[in-house]
Amino acid sequence: MEHLITPTANKLLAALPTNELERMVPRLEKVDLAFGEKIVDRGETIEHVYFPISTVTTLLTVGPLDLTLEIGLVGPEGVLGLPVIAGGKVAPYRAVAQMKGTALRMGAEDFEIECSNAETLRRMILRFSYVEMVRASLASACHRFHEIEKRLVRWILMTADRIKTSAIEITHDFLTNILGERPEAVDRAFASLENRNLIKYSRNRLIIPDRSALEAAACKCYKIIRDEEMNYMLVH
Repeated sequence: MEHLITPTANKLLAALPTNELERMVPRLEKVDLAFGEKIVDRGETIEHVYFPISTVTTLLTVGPLDLTLEIGLVGPEGVLGLPVIAGGKVAPYRAVAQMKGTALRMGAEDFEIECSNAETLRRMILRFSYVEMVRASLASACHRFHEIEKRLVRWILMTADRIKTSAIEITHDFLTNILGERPEAVDRAFASLENRNLIKYSRNRLIIPDRSALEAAACKCYKIIRDEEMNYMLVH
């Protein structure tokens, strides 16, 4: 593992004052994450927190028979591993890299120490925790009340927001796990969006041809989550 020279590629780290960031840098190490790589599973000890740089991680709740459902995303705007700040050593969810990329990670104990000693970091973490709570609650409501197409659009937009591109590498199997639906239902949702020219999909590559049109097809959950995330980034 090698140290990454530019931790400010993560927005949460970039918001820290120089003295706080410099104190953290020696404890940060670069890790390369593969698509679909399991970072931590429900019930496992959280040994590290992760600051995504060029990857996005999906948080999944795990039910009976290992059925999964997406409850949140963490990309370069935040940090993965929030339970440790509340003394939680065991992961309540499964975290998976939904795209190949890099992240910075820090030992959970070191992170707890930094949160105790760094005022701005502590404030940003608390604010990000609130945003995560909003995401999880809205994701639950969205899964309960909105049809699969709306939920798929929300997920596509939230992912695109984090990677700042209109092209997303994704497989149907991965989306089946995220959406908690049967493969044939995911296939129908994809076909519907493609027929309306809201997405193009070929060889595990999803393209957004018209961002504004896709946003118009999204449920209100997306806008609420996006607004909360924008407010979070303004709180330094």
